[in-house]
Parts: sequence; C-alpha cells; structure tokens
Amino acid sequence: MSTDFFTSQDNARRQTGRLVLLFSLGVAGTMISLWLVAAILYAFGQADRNDGVPYWSGAFTNWKLMLGVFGAVGAVVLLVTAVKLGQMSQGGAMIAELLGGRRIAPATRDPGERQLLNIVEEMSIASGVPVPPVYVLEDRSINAFAAGPDPSNSAIGVTRGCMELLSRDEMQGVIAHEYSHIFHGDTRINARTTAVIAGIMAIGLIGYVCFRFIGPALARSRGGKNNPGPAIGAGLIVLGLVVWGIGSIGMLFGRLIQAAISRQREFLADAAAVQYTRNPNGIAGALAKIRDHSARVASPKASELNHFFFASTLNTLFATHPPIGRRIEALKAMGATGIPERPRPGSADSANRMYAERAEQRRAANAGAMPAAGVAGLAGATAVEHAGTLDAGSIAAAAAWRASLPSSLVDAAHEPIGARAICYAIARRAAGHEACDAIVAERDRDAYAEYARIADPLARLSGDAQLALAELAAPALTQLGAQGYRTFRETLARAMRSDGSIDLREWALTKCLERHVERRLAQAPSQANRTLVGCTAETRTVLGVIAGLEHSGDDVAASFNRAYSALGMQAPSLPSANERTLDALNAAVAKLAELRFTDRARFLTLAARAAAHDDRVGESEHLVLRAVADALDVPIPALARKS
Repeated sequence: MSTDFFTSQDNARRQTGRLVLLFSLGVAGTMISLWLVAAILYAFGQADRNDGVPYWSGAFTNWKLMLGVFGAVGAVVLLVTAVKLGQMSQGGAMIAELLGGRRIAPATRDPGERQLLNIVEEMSIASGVPVPPVYVLEDRSINAFAAGPDPSNSAIGVTRGCMELLSRDEMQGVIAHEYSHIFHGDTRINARTTAVIAGIMAIGLIGYVCFRFIGPALARSRGGKNNPGPAIGAGLIVLGLVVWGIGSIGMLFGRLIQAAISRQREFLADAAAVQYTRNPNGIAGALAKIRDHSARVASPKASELNHFFFASTLNTLFATHPPIGRRIEALKAMGATGIPERPRPGSADSANRMYAERAEQRRAANAGAMPAAGVAGLAGATAVEHAGTLDAGSIAAAAAWRASLPSSLVDAAHEPIGARAICYAIARRAAGHEACDAIVAERDRDAYAEYARIADPLARLSGDAQLALAELAAPALTQLGAQGYRTFRETLARAMRSDGSIDLREWALTKCLERHVERRLAQAPSQANRTLVGCTAETRTVLGVIAGLEHSGDDVAASFNRAYSALGMQAPSLPSANERTLDALNAAVAKLAELRFTDRARFLTLAARAAAHDDRVGESEHLVLRAVADALDVPIPALARKS
C-alpha cells in the first residue's frame, strides 16, 4: 500500500534532524565568536592588573564570562525562535496576511478570482483536503505559495500577475504544485524553518540596530564631564559592527537552511503536479512565463518567507529553489512540449505579449474545468491508498459533479447564510421535519428562507454528495468568526436532536465541520504521538460498528475478522450490539485522532477492509469511513465511494 501521504506527514513532524543540526551549528558559531570577542575585550580590560599585558589566561578560563555570553545568546535565540514558531503555527491565513494578501471571498464574481477558486475547490473535492482560504497579492509578478502547519490549517495565495498572465491549465499546474506541498507536509517544515532562521539571525539584527541606530544617536549627543553618551555611542557603533559581522554567521546558516530544506522539494512538487494533472505543459508553461517575466514579490516579508513560494523571489547565492531552466528541462523529460525558448534581447516586451495572449484566453474563464464522463470512484482500501493525492480523472470528476449541482446549492455554499442553510438541510428528516423547521425559523431567521428553498433539492442528493457540499461550504462558514460559528453550531445541534436522536449522516456532518471549519477557527495543531498498539480497545469499537452497519448474522463477525486478518493477527471478540453505538464510536475516534500518521494508515486500511467485506461499500459504511478519516485529519474524498 502506498503510504506517501501518511509517511510524509509523520516525517514532517519528525523532520528536525537537519534543522536542529544546522540550527545548532549556527548558534554555536555565533556563541563561540561572541565569547572570543568578549574574552579579548576582558583580557585587554584587565591589562592594568597584569603589568600592562593582556590577561589572556584569565580571559579564556573565566567560566562566568563564557556562561554569561552563551546564556545571553541562547536566551535571545530561543526566545525569538519560540515567538516566531508561535506566529507560524497560527495557520496559513496568518502567513498570507503577513505577506499582504487579501482573502478572496468564496462568493466572488470576479472572473479571474472565480476561476482560481474553481480550481482550488475541484482539487479539494477530488482529494478530500479542506478547501483552503485563497489569497491574492496585488503584485504584477507571477508567483504563488502554500502555507500552514497541516492540511486543515493551510492557505493558498497567488499574485495578481499569476491570475492575469497564466492560462487555466498553467494555473492548475501551479495550484497542483502547491497542493503537493500541503499533502507532503512541506508547509509545516517551511513554518519551522522560518522560526529557526529568525532565531539564529536575531543576534546579527541586534548588532545592526546598535551599529546603525542606537550607537549613532548616542554619538551625536552633546558630550561633557557628566555625559559619556558620545563615548558610549562610539563604543556601541564598534561593538554593534562586530556583533553584526558575527551575526552574519547566523544569516549564512539561515540561508543554508532555506536552501537545504527547499530545493529538492520543489523538484518533487513539480513532478507531483504532473502526476496530479497529467499535463506537464501546464506547470512548464507557467515556469516559462516566470522565466520571461518575473517572480519577484514586492512584499517586505518576501525575503524571510522566500522558501514558501512557487518560484524564488530573490537572487541569492544559496537559492531556495532550483533554477527555472533546470525545472523546465525536468518537465520536458516528463513530456512537456512546445515550451518557448527564452526571448532574445531586443525582442518585444514579454510582459505585454503575455498580457495580450492571456486576454485571448479569457473565454469561459468562469466555467468549470475539464470534461468528465462521471465520478471515478474508489472502493474500500483503495480510497485509503489514494489519501493525500490527486489524479486528472478525479479532478475532472469533481468539476463535473459541481457543474451538475443546481445553481441554488452552489451559490448557497459560497455565502455564510447559505452555508448554514445547507447544514440545517442535511440535518432535516424527510418525515417529521416540522420540529427541525421550527428550530431553524426561531433561532436563525436569516438562514431560514434559504433553508426552505434548498431543502428539497439537497434531499435529492446522496449522503456522499451532501457531505461534499458541506465541505464546499466550509470556507463560507469560517467567515462567521468564532462567536458566530458557535451560535450556528448550537442551533445545528438542536436541529439534529429535534427528532430525539442523531443518525450516521448527522454524525458524519459534525466530524466534517470539526475538521473543515473548527480546526481552522481554533488554529489548534493536531497531535500525532499515539500508536495503534495502544488503541486496541478503540480499534475494536470502530471496526465493530463498521462491520455491523450493512451486514447481518454471521457476516458481521466475518467482516470484523477480515479486517484484523490484514494485520495477520487473531481478531478479538466482536463488540456486542449494545457496545456498537454512536457514543462509543465518537469516544473511540477521539483517541484514535492522536495516532501517528503511519498508524492512521494502518487503522483506516482495517476499517476499509471491514466496510468492503462484501466487495462493495454501502453509503452508510462510506459515511462512517469518511467521518472517521475526518476525525483523523486524513483526506479521503467524499465522492470516493464506488456504487
């Protein structure tokens, strides 16, 4: 079984070896250099007590001096690193806003923005990853980025030039490249790298401030017998210059870290984009336009966050990205054709030419993407194997599914009022719905009219499609804010309980909202430290529930035993019917949500085997499998069930 997504997520959490090594070397070099400077100053300062000779032996055996320097440097570096890490852990949206990005409203009618959101939504529906907020940087360069500590807290951003100069296929290639970074944990590594770099560059920054600002300000003050300001200022200028120079060691290691972590991952993300879209010309064409135009982003934070971008915004010795030419050549080896050579000097302005070409490609900018002949479903364990990946067929199928939806549902999913109405309508029962209607009418009058309008067309969708629509509505729900969302969830909980019980579809909706909305609002990183061996009781409960959903008699035990046979182990006793409840299921998945990702892969494979015991996955089995995957923060598409 391919566990690329799962192993990548675990590796991203463990990817500290190289970072710690380079971080330690940078900090150690800075500490030792500053200690040497302090020791030299101490030796000369003690010369009067040593017959006018620098007191070298006393300086280099002064442990208090050494510990003082090491402690001060370590405290500054660790404090800055911790503060920056906390900032980077707040989610991709914060990083996008730090770069000056403006969030694109889910209901936007701007053709370029709508096309971009369509591409992002198609890839999210096809992969099962929560639809990320999308930001635009008002910059005429061609560039993009993905940021965030995990798939549920990521964001995607593009420059205005990217939207105006790239064709739809090229934009799709760029976005597929960014999704690869999300799938493989690169965005998490990038966030940690930024924090480490900020920490080891802090000493140099302090030296620069002393040399450039504090020292000169004191030096310009009026001196005198009682005012040693000018002398202190001159000393700070010299000391600041020395510290700044020593701090350059940290800057050097910072650039080394950026280069060491990022370059190979860019090649891998390019290859993944080709795998996902089956269109090497798309991403290769985007790179060619960057080569002929510019990827330089004007944001003052672009240098610090250079390793987040699709293409480097800087020309530095320790480049964070491979050369554009090498990336294009690698894509040509994958089948890219028709990529123009670099324009000769004196040719017509390439930017004007690209803008003219792009204007001709505006046709159908707001339409769906590729044609599709239907949803290419995945059955059972195959869906788990494809977690955290994409392919051209699934992207096209997602676009075709969305195009087949009534416009009233699509429009509702992009507005906060309509998004709430969709969730209420999913909780509405075909029979005895009057109590649910009354609760919505009383507690959310703004959404009631939309709820009444879309309830019938939504009821005609399968449970799978209803959950996919809820995922599409998630970005609009995040616009409610923490307090507004809390009020909505209280109303939804009452609507779900209006008939006295919670069914599987409603439970699956709560897990969907927890992953796609609540984790983003809470900005809480997921835990991933438990092992499957330590969750045997919870595994037994979940597999027992799934085995009993659409099987009866001896088939329940056979389904349960079949799942455990995948591990080559004897199955424990089958939970009784009284143990196979939604409450027990909910408690079990709460603990399983802390499994390491490689163990999540093993567990979900067991669950999929139990569901597919009769070589088919029924709707209720898929709802539970998808809900458990949501609880475990694993992307399995809502439309992945094979009928």
